Amino acid sequence: MDHVLVASRRKRLSRRVGLLVVIAAWLFAGWMAAPALAQDGGGAAPPESARLDGVRHVYQTWNNCGPANLTMGMSYYGWGYGQQVAGNFLKPNPEDKNVSPGQMAAFVNQQTELPIRALWRYGGNIDLIKRFLAAGFPVIAESGYDVEDLGWMGHYETVVAYDDPSQTVWVYDSYLGIGSGYGRTYSYDEFDSWWRHFNRAYIVIFPLDREQDVRDILGPHVDPLYAAEQALAVARQEAAQDQTDGWAWFNAGTSATKLQRYHDAAIYFDEAFRQGLPYRLLWYEFGPFEAYYHVGRYDDVLTLAENTEATTAYVEETRYWRGMVYAALGQSQDAIAQFDEALSFNRNFVEAQQARDQVQNGVFVPPA
Repeated sequence: MDHVLVASRRKRLSRRVGLLVVIAAWLFAGWMAAPALAQDGGGAAPPESARLDGVRHVYQTWNNCGPANLTMGMSYYGWGYGQQVAGNFLKPNPEDKNVSPGQMAAFVNQQTELPIRALWRYGGNIDLIKRFLAAGFPVIAESGYDVEDLGWMGHYETVVAYDDPSQTVWVYDSYLGIGSGYGRTYSYDEFDSWWRHFNRAYIVIFPLDREQDVRDILGPHVDPLYAAEQALAVARQEAAQDQTDGWAWFNAGTSATKLQRYHDAAIYFDEAFRQGLPYRLLWYEFGPFEAYYHVGRYDDVLTLAENTEATTAYVEETRYWRGMVYAALGQSQDAIAQFDEALSFNRNFVEAQQARDQVQNGVFVPPA
């Protein structure tokens, strides 16, 4: 037992030393300079204010924030259905706690009722939101939110207007409503302070015949890996400025995971958890599962799954990642059972179905 404790302490010390080395490298390389994300997107500068008219506000039904906001964004282009149409696809089980930006974009891109499409990226900023709104494109932002008497939760908001002189954005909120009728107002700084809880992720909905306009606004951010690289630069800067900023460390881990830099991501997530973050974060974000899995920290993946399931049974991704660990360990029947559980919860969980098929057909390949 003493040998196990010593080994565990050495492992934690090694990770902490690795983290300090990373911080020193950032400072030496000049990460304290202005991040690349501060550069504007393409095209002319946006006007000092803009508003989208024609977005239909929707109050969410129980646990239906994502589908409700997607319904609002699509209504700008004439989508007349209620939120349950999107909800039936995105969360077949209404208790499902999480709908990701990627799933929401996939719903738009697979529907055939309207000639519209959607994309999502990490690493947004106010300037990009302004450019999209000025050009007539709705933007859905994934943000944190403190619910009275319940604490921190993930949330989506549909941004409908901005004003530079007052440094204000207006959002349609599926839970809190639209304020005096034009949208709930937030200062640029307050909006960003919640948006950064999800690495400033955003969804843009656009007509097919205006795809080039969206690409022009995004500039190099049209490449999701470029966007993740810029988000990583911002997170690194914020973490270097305040090493106790758990959100910055978590965002660095999320971006590094998107870039498949799993060893770096694992270090960032370790520090984020050390600083402390709301337990519900793992209802929505699964970068730590992915990063730990790919560096062979299977016990940590299983611990994350167990801890998350101790707070809610309604996150199918915990079954998926437990199944991935079992598959990597050669426990095929246990893996298939976990994938089946995930699919029984969400029949549209493509990754779970693919992993199950690979295990069933004997072609599953564990991480190198």
